[in-house]
Amino acid sequence: MDNESLYFKFNILIVGTIFFCGLIMGFMLLTSISKHMEDGLIASGQELASSLSVTVGNDILFDDRFSVWERLSKTMETNDQVRYIIVTYPNGEVMLSTFGNSLPEGLTEIRTYDGSKDIDSMLFSSSEGRIREIMEPIDDGMIGYIRVGMSEKKMNRILQERCMETGVAVLLLCAFSAFMASRYAWNFLRPISKLVYGVQQLEKGNYGVRVPVYSTDEVGKLAETFNSMSTQIKKNTEENNHLLQELRLKEQDRIWLINQLFNAREDEQQRISRELHDESSQSMASILTYLRILHDRLDTDEQREMLFEIRELTAATLGGIRQLAVNLHPPLLDDLGLIVAIEKYLDPIKKMNPDMKINFKHHGDFSELPKPISLMCYRTIQEAVANSLKHAEPSQIDVEVESDGVMLTMCVRDNGKGFSEDEAEEARLNRHLGLVSMKERSKLLDGRFELKTGINKGTEITIELPIHEIEEGEEIKNGQEFENTVS
Repeated sequence: MDNESLYFKFNILIVGTIFFCGLIMGFMLLTSISKHMEDGLIASGQELASSLSVTVGNDILFDDRFSVWERLSKTMETNDQVRYIIVTYPNGEVMLSTFGNSLPEGLTEIRTYDGSKDIDSMLFSSSEGRIREIMEPIDDGMIGYIRVGMSEKKMNRILQERCMETGVAVLLLCAFSAFMASRYAWNFLRPISKLVYGVQQLEKGNYGVRVPVYSTDEVGKLAETFNSMSTQIKKNTEENNHLLQELRLKEQDRIWLINQLFNAREDEQQRISRELHDESSQSMASILTYLRILHDRLDTDEQREMLFEIRELTAATLGGIRQLAVNLHPPLLDDLGLIVAIEKYLDPIKKMNPDMKINFKHHGDFSELPKPISLMCYRTIQEAVANSLKHAEPSQIDVEVESDGVMLTMCVRDNGKGFSEDEAEEARLNRHLGLVSMKERSKLLDGRFELKTGINKGTEITIELPIHEIEEGEEIKNGQEFENTVS
């Protein structure tokens, strides 16, 4: 029933209500008719019994049973509702009856008269139906009594006819009601069905839908309100689409700016690394050479020892400059590839932290990786390991890199003290943007960034990058769009 249409429910409600009310009214009517006919049957029997008591009284006094029999038979012939008539003595014994010598089984032979009632009536059940027997005294019971049995067969037949007529009337009324309810329901529910259609169109994104207004009642006002709402939604949707388009353009500009920022930073680091390697390192190497020559020309041991210390300090400075140049831009990444660059980055860390277990695993072919992806992977591992050493106090760091030709997956995991979301947010507000930088750079390369951590639960950083060539034309196009927007 819940899945049926409102039109069907409306018709069922009206027709069902009328049918139910018709049954109740028919039952009440038939009950009233039955009571009225029963009272009429009793009154007719009582009138007949009173008339017989008067007419047969003298015949009984003269013991003229034949005349009594004739009167009883004539009464039976003229009244089809009379089933039997019995004349009794004052003591209740049967004097004469229309049954002949004996009464049928189940009929009381001796019955006393109840004078306290206006009409002494008793109901019997027989194979022919119910019998209503009325008892009337003859000459106040001094001569005897008249018992008249009135059959309800005719009354029941009339009741059945009335019942059939009432049932037909109820059915006709229900049919007429169904017809009228159907027409009324159609006229009433048509605007609602239009509203339902309009709502469905709104759900599908058709914000220009309108529903017709058929009346000025509540349903008509609802239709007008729907049309106004639809117009407003269409207007708001157009504004939202415009704002969304502007937001997308700004997001493209933001991504282009971030990408340019990262590229500029990498270019600057590469330039500084090259200058440190080509100029500063060469200069420091030349100084070491001159110091070695000067060492051989000194005369005293004290002077040689002092110069040796200066050479050691200069050599250490030269090593620091070379390591700084490698950290700024590892030349091995361009020359020997990602895996060798990561290994060379981790080797000095292992030597400087002999009590810490640092594991590096790699799977797959990394020879054809695009430069931006290799650089992103290297920088991420560099940043993650540095953060772990600086903040996490771990006893073990695991670095894993895997490539299947379609996706590059890198994971840096430690068993350090971890951190909470509040601590991460506080670090971001304090301009510690290492994690933010990883996440933004992975977005630029259409990657996925995932961070798992917790207090005393360690930290795990996983980044997945799709392996594809970076289209320079597209990058230039975004830059031109940005420049056009600024201008």
